[in-house]
Amino acid sequence: MTIAVFNGSPRKNGNTSQLVDEFVRALSSEGGGAEVMTLFDKDIKGCMNCGVCQKKAVPGHCTIKDDMSAAFDLFLSSDTIVLASPIYMWQFTPCTLAFMNRLHCLVRGDSNEMAGKKLAFLITMGDELEVSEYSVGGLKDFCEYFGMEYVGGVAVPYATKEEIASGICAEDISDLIEQIV
Repeated sequence: MTIAVFNGSPRKNGNTSQLVDEFVRALSSEGGGAEVMTLFDKDIKGCMNCGVCQKKAVPGHCTIKDDMSAAFDLFLSSDTIVLASPIYMWQFTPCTLAFMNRLHCLVRGDSNEMAGKKLAFLITMGDELEVSEYSVGGLKDFCEYFGMEYVGGVAVPYATKEEIASGICAEDISDLIEQIV
């Protein structure tokens, strides 16, 4: 099983990155591994709804010339996708949303490169847990629409990087890994 983590946090050493590190560490201790791509470092533009992707016969083809091609490759080669993002104003970060929107080119007519993949989340926020419900609901809809299996995730409200590193969400991470594998 191959696992890809797409981290949409703009802070390389922030809370979300720490949560990703804890997830990867726990996965490794179970004999697994994951490849992590930091989206904020990439030049990933939003979907323009030009329709080219729906007319081309090449999976993952998008007319926009940016760094999304590497993200497509990692996405397509993975069985499980983990989206990691802080919540800003009830939403995932803009680079996380752009990444998700651009995945639409993987579905054309009867061809669906996303079907059957598992999707999980790692979310941090400086607010109540309920603030993540809007984004989590969107992920559930995303999975249903694209034929992916939603396996849940870990949402961490009001935690510092140090608290995350100390293991405050270790049990939740362990439960998520059980759902994935």
